[in-house]
Amino acid sequence: MVEAGWVASAIACVAAVLGIFGGLAASAFGYGRSLVLGLGLIGVGSLMATVAPNLAWLLVSRFLEALGFVVVVVTVPSFLAIMLADKPAWRQRALVIWGTYMPVGVAAMMVVTPLLMSISGWRGLWFLNALVSGALILFAVSWRRPLASVVVPCSLNIRVLGEGLRLPGPWLMGLCFGCYTAIWFMLVTWVPSFAVSEMGYSLSAATRLMAAAVVFNIAGNLSAQLFSLARVPRWSVLAGVQLLMGGFGWVVFSSGFSDLERAASAILACGLSGALPATVFSAIPFHARRQEQIAVINGIIMQCGSLGTFAGPPAIAFAVTHLGGWDAGRWLIPLLAMVGLGAAVTLRGAEQRMAWRNQSPPMT
Repeated sequence: MVEAGWVASAIACVAAVLGIFGGLAASAFGYGRSLVLGLGLIGVGSLMATVAPNLAWLLVSRFLEALGFVVVVVTVPSFLAIMLADKPAWRQRALVIWGTYMPVGVAAMMVVTPLLMSISGWRGLWFLNALVSGALILFAVSWRRPLASVVVPCSLNIRVLGEGLRLPGPWLMGLCFGCYTAIWFMLVTWVPSFAVSEMGYSLSAATRLMAAAVVFNIAGNLSAQLFSLARVPRWSVLAGVQLLMGGFGWVVFSSGFSDLERAASAILACGLSGALPATVFSAIPFHARRQEQIAVINGIIMQCGSLGTFAGPPAIAFAVTHLGGWDAGRWLIPLLAMVGLGAAVTLRGAEQRMAWRNQSPPMT
């Protein structure tokens, strides 16, 4: 189980360390080339895993996948933001849709994994990933003209990139995103086993519960577009998500509520919170002063989010183990939510200053 844990957490670990570096590299290398390179690394890593003879080989393959993941996740929203820069409404929609990549991927694999495992074992999962990566590379290469149109030259101004790293808005959004991912992955990781051990669910019922929560998260992601059309301030969307996650997440692991109430809270906590990542991704062009800074800001947000993904599940496991069970460990969820709430409220002032500097309303 420890070895499997390292394999599972490798991507989050690498992303938590190299997110900002990935953004800098994508800016220098060009978004089109970076996208193809990232997909290629994922494909090569996946193929290596299909023939891995031991753990060391598997971890090396996972490291390559993780590098590719970092590059792709930093590059795609940057690519969309620049390619659609002259169409702000379409850019907003595209970035909101991009915010669904995690729950869509998780839900898809929940459906596909049991079938593939019964046919080809765990290696078949990696082989499928290699095929999908190869297909996406062909698709990306077929888009030569739009890919070439958003290539950023390698002779970048270091001062411009440094200014991007010093902007307060991306770090505040990153802190909000990190608190979100920490809580979300606490729930996704531990609710199935908690439902079996504490709520009397069967393993299949617990899996269906979590699948429903993940699918509902996709709808939550898409709701960000409605908030944008209604001109709801970004900071208030982020603050509202933190309050919802903190409250419902606390109920999930509380013994004083019925099984139905805790199951409903898990679905609501995972689902309603989906508005946060989509809102954060769609805000990136607003905070970037130059197009070269878009990938850097993506790197900041991704690195903060990956830190939450990496640290959240073991943190609550440690609290439950050493502080007296789930009723004690559950308090970590509202604590993280309060940190995210503070960051969201602080973001309000940062965005007002940005709007004043840009001479544009905060909800562009």
